Amino acid sequence: MARAKRSPEATEAMRRDLVAAARTLIASEGHKGLTARRLAAKLGWAVGTIYTIAPTLDVIVLEANAAELADLRDALIAQDMKLTSGASPADRLQAMAETYVAFAQSRAHNWAAIFEREAEGDPPECYLARQQELFDLAETLVRPLTDDDDAARRASRALWAALQGIAALAMAGHLGRVSAAGAEDLAN
Repeated sequence: MARAKRSPEATEAMRRDLVAAARTLIASEGHKGLTARRLAAKLGWAVGTIYTIAPTLDVIVLEANAAELADLRDALIAQDMKLTSGASPADRLQAMAETYVAFAQSRAHNWAAIFEREAEGDPPECYLARQQELFDLAETLVRPLTDDDDAARRASRALWAALQGIAALAMAGHLGRVSAAGAEDLAN
């Protein structure tokens, strides 16, 4: 007997549920604890159902990571909007740095999954778009400090890498090897 075809809306709802379940599992157990069997059990699905929604576990992880990046973007924008309209570029960058480090530390497992899990193939468009939004936001904050577009792009990426380094070292418990100051102090 043939199985009824799932509507695109139902498939999309299942995909959202799958990504949400993946984020929850990663948050509690880290990305190494994420398996198709655990996802299926959490959702009450057969393991095979997962692969009718996403071709690989890597795709699910990348979509979960893209959702984390979107949450960070939202947190950065919300923090920037809290500043007065007369805030200096330096104040805005400092707020971004503090927000980035606090966000990463508050979601240690999910944030680590973004940088520690190697996925095969190219990231999906949703992931690349979220990543670019964050780079664009950082570049917008750096741009008033230079009149050179290339320098602003490089500086924003260097800042981003530095913040990720601070967050990663802090989460691994190795920041003390670099500085006696805490992550929040270094981000300032």
